[in-house]
Amino acid sequence: MKITKPKTLASFIVAIALISLSVWFSNGPNFFSFFSFFGSTADVTLTGSTPDTVSESTLVKHADAEANMEIVIGLAGRNTADLDALLERQSDPQSSDYLNYLSVDEFVARYSPTQSDVDSVVKYLALNGIKVKLIPANRLLIHAEGNVAQLERAFHVQINEYQYLAGTASTPVSTTYLSNDRDPSVPAHLKNIVVSVIGLNTLDSFQSRIARPMGPPAHPRQSALTPKDVAEGYNLPNSNNKNSTRRLNGSGVTMAIVTAEGYDPKDVESYWQRTNVNRTGKVIDVPINGTTKAINEETTMDLELMGAQLPAADIHMYIASDARFVNFALAFNQMVTDNKADVMSVSWGLCERGTGWLMIKTENMIFKQAASQGIALFASSGDDGVYDCKQKKLRWEVDFPSSSPYVTAVGGTTFVIDKGARVSESAWEGSGGGISNHFDRPTWQSGRGIPDGDKRQSADVSMAADPYTGYLVTYKGGLMKIGGTSASAPTMAALWGMNVIATGRRLGPANPHFYRIGRSPDYNKVFFDVVKGQNGAGRGPGYKAKAGWDNATGWGAPDGEELVKYMTRTTPKKTK
Repeated sequence: MKITKPKTLASFIVAIALISLSVWFSNGPNFFSFFSFFGSTADVTLTGSTPDTVSESTLVKHADAEANMEIVIGLAGRNTADLDALLERQSDPQSSDYLNYLSVDEFVARYSPTQSDVDSVVKYLALNGIKVKLIPANRLLIHAEGNVAQLERAFHVQINEYQYLAGTASTPVSTTYLSNDRDPSVPAHLKNIVVSVIGLNTLDSFQSRIARPMGPPAHPRQSALTPKDVAEGYNLPNSNNKNSTRRLNGSGVTMAIVTAEGYDPKDVESYWQRTNVNRTGKVIDVPINGTTKAINEETTMDLELMGAQLPAADIHMYIASDARFVNFALAFNQMVTDNKADVMSVSWGLCERGTGWLMIKTENMIFKQAASQGIALFASSGDDGVYDCKQKKLRWEVDFPSSSPYVTAVGGTTFVIDKGARVSESAWEGSGGGISNHFDRPTWQSGRGIPDGDKRQSADVSMAADPYTGYLVTYKGGLMKIGGTSASAPTMAALWGMNVIATGRRLGPANPHFYRIGRSPDYNKVFFDVVKGQNGAGRGPGYKAKAGWDNATGWGAPDGEELVKYMTRTTPKKTK
């Protein structure tokens, strides 16, 4: 082909532009990306979106351009200052808004992104060939999919294949995954709309908070805790506790468990039969982003323990197809927009540093919606003590989602009983707890023992979690003993469900209630103050349990009967 030299500067510039357009559009038409091709600085970087795992991994190669990936885009809510003020009033007994909660439609009308904002993002995705799979009713998320080339073009990153080496020196485990090499960016017109792009990394996911006995115990072994042991040891007001005259077995409350992978119905039915639990409530499975045939011990244990203490309650199981960040964001959001559950428990998490601030912001907005609707959220505080990030360099870190101010962080104890009677209870060394890197101190977080500072602190409350004094579980047909804050979270959520039954209404986030109790003369009646132990997880120093509140156990462990009495006495009757 004969190339003719341009005769003027203007024609030369036009020629270069035409060549550039031809090259760029050969990869797919994209108006916004075209301008970024010339080095436009109008794009806005979503700082903090590149996982730590990338810097700890080995680059293998540039990812296959045709490899398909799923993403979730988190959108910014509206009127957030007004929402925050409403949430304060809903938890303030002196306010006319106390315990008066919104419907999903009311939340969407006041606080969700506008349809116009959603349309702007959808249009941009379409220009890059990225297909939208789902826009939930609250419009806080957009679930989409595209190939590597499309995602690179849309978010101005390079997606590579990396190798991550985990495990131990003697038994290393190598994993290959895809990830963005830098923080993504979006056009300036989406600056105030897009909060996060979740899913550009295929390795990072939430982790189960199950703990198993390892090595010789630091104290005498005891038989695994049965539902009867737990009910009697914590004086729960249900039929498992022979000492209680109350039968708050689940009628009048709806529960939810958010988890990854499924369970075998034969296991849970066998467990309830073996432990003399007469289950009458329904278990409703809600698959998230496809169904899964995988059976998971975490999912199994959560359902068995919660179902045993609330045998008449319906339990909605929000089962993500796997534990990727994308799927947990979708699962939390589905639970909130369904708005069927009064109380939710989750026993999966990751340290804040590993989760990343922008994903945390997106999920925390979902948790705010849950709070505005009166849904109480409980989460495991973690099983690695103050060292929640499993890295060679020891850092004091806390677990998410339990670090959210709208979630009750349930820590763990070493709980020794004899024939249903309490013998001793101390902080379990693996109980997660510490100071958040991100969340400001909530106004309700004050009381005896809480140190000065301007950041959210956890744990909030605790129950048995030490695997050596662990819970009886049936999994894959066999009986076993399992611990971890994975077990304390659904058990605590079940107790809160009893309070919903007793008061006849949703009670919203449990933390404002717990901290109000902690500051009251009723504290030592409602809580067993745990004053021994620490949460260094055998890796180094941790927080020590002490009188009043502490990071290792929060306010301590509950006396279920006394908690229900307090909540019944102080909760106004529902008027509508």
